[in-house]
Amino acid sequence: MAQLSKSVRMVPLSRYWEILRLDPASVGCGYKKLLLPLAWEFFQQKCLELDAPETRLTVRGSVGQSPRGANLSVEQHRDIQTSLYTWFHPEESSGSAISRARAGLCLRCYVSYPILKACKKLASLYSASHDFTYRDLLPFVLDDDGKVLIILDQDGTTQLILNGDRETKKTDYQFFTVEVLRKYNLNSPSKSRLDDWVYYQTKQNPKLKDFLSERGLCFLSDWALLNRARPTQLEQLLPRDRNILEAFHAVYRRDRRQQPEKKARRCPDPTQSQLEEMRHLLQEKSVIVNSLAQLSNELKHLARLLRRYDIWIRSGFPPSESLEVSDSDTGRDRELPDPNFTNTLDAIARQELQQFCGQQLIACLDLGIEQGLTDRITKLERSRSYTRFASKVISGLELIYCHGKSQAEIASILGMTNQSQVSRVLNPKELLNRVRFWTIDKLFHIISYAANQFNLANMSRDPDYLRNLMEHLEAFVDAEVFQEAAAEIMTGKKCSTNSLYAQRLCRYLETLKQENHD
Repeated sequence: MAQLSKSVRMVPLSRYWEILRLDPASVGCGYKKLLLPLAWEFFQQKCLELDAPETRLTVRGSVGQSPRGANLSVEQHRDIQTSLYTWFHPEESSGSAISRARAGLCLRCYVSYPILKACKKLASLYSASHDFTYRDLLPFVLDDDGKVLIILDQDGTTQLILNGDRETKKTDYQFFTVEVLRKYNLNSPSKSRLDDWVYYQTKQNPKLKDFLSERGLCFLSDWALLNRARPTQLEQLLPRDRNILEAFHAVYRRDRRQQPEKKARRCPDPTQSQLEEMRHLLQEKSVIVNSLAQLSNELKHLARLLRRYDIWIRSGFPPSESLEVSDSDTGRDRELPDPNFTNTLDAIARQELQQFCGQQLIACLDLGIEQGLTDRITKLERSRSYTRFASKVISGLELIYCHGKSQAEIASILGMTNQSQVSRVLNPKELLNRVRFWTIDKLFHIISYAANQFNLANMSRDPDYLRNLMEHLEAFVDAEVFQEAAAEIMTGKKCSTNSLYAQRLCRYLETLKQENHD
């Protein structure tokens, strides 16, 4: 359960003078590092002016070398980036054009790394069933080789190539790294980290979005996601979350439908009066929300859950990395799970919680399998077209998971029309979704009841506590159980008994078989 531990992320200083450059010819990765001597020289000279003793000690060395101890914390990098940004940005800088350009070159080098990370993250989230990798995303955003010096005009709106010390001309091509820096506001109220801003800008890159849209992927706002939520998605939520989403639909959907069609394209933020009405509806259902800000945060949390659900449904896999959700106004992203959750736990409490989750996982998985199967059979029993097949679900799943039969073979054994009918009746993917939901639900409630054991009682007063805990549990059970189980379904193996999910499902089916014989 690595998500429940936290380590300080150390970043090498060489990122300020080594740029990641697109290299389609390279084997495997699609990019390569390129050392920029101008950036290295500027960084070494100007770094001596920074009020950061640790930095001064680590930049000594020759060009191309990795100085001893050249790793700094996130906070130290923030100080360096503040100084470089102040030198680079025309509204902040009083230095020469060449100094501005070289400071910008250092930042362009640094920005190339989170661009690569963003492409890898987006690919890991969306590519499972869409036949592309992060390498296909790189040409849209990793377009800077650092060979020309760039500054911004005095308005901070236009990229200019710097020839010599002062001569400038407009660029024919807008470098994405520079655009990211041009739009970045170091002094914004949100105090967004540069890495977070780069991720948001990469995800919003028009060419990259067009590429993903051509593959059936879309990026909806939080409010659009909530507005279009379907009954099947509501079923995946805990009771409190379901009540909140239903209140949102009752107010927000109603108002959307009353708008003229031409004005109803974009889903705006809910108004204060809408939030007040939602809160009133929730109070009638005995759902307590302490403030409108808390309600807004919980709605955004629900939007994150729906995004994750969409990824699961589209790809057949749970997200292999947490999905970051961006504020379109500030560009600030919040990565899930929230590391602030673990900051409030000491090392002993985290270790005990990890061990407890491991001890309870099998029992919760077994309960999840039992409830998931009940849900599946009940759904068939209520269906006019498939009522007669409800009694064959147990046998069909046993043939798939315990005997390695193909769906075509099962159709013949159980007297079904064809393979497609077997798939619709058994629907292993939907069953897996329901088992996952109930497993997380059971584990969540067990840990909530044991809060005092892990010194979590005081944390429960924090509005973020419950959702942070839920997000950690989701990451844990996916890593331990459901990523492997989903992979088995997607690969279509005839003998799918290797995963923990398959083994526990077969055990439960065998128990049912014995009980029926008795």
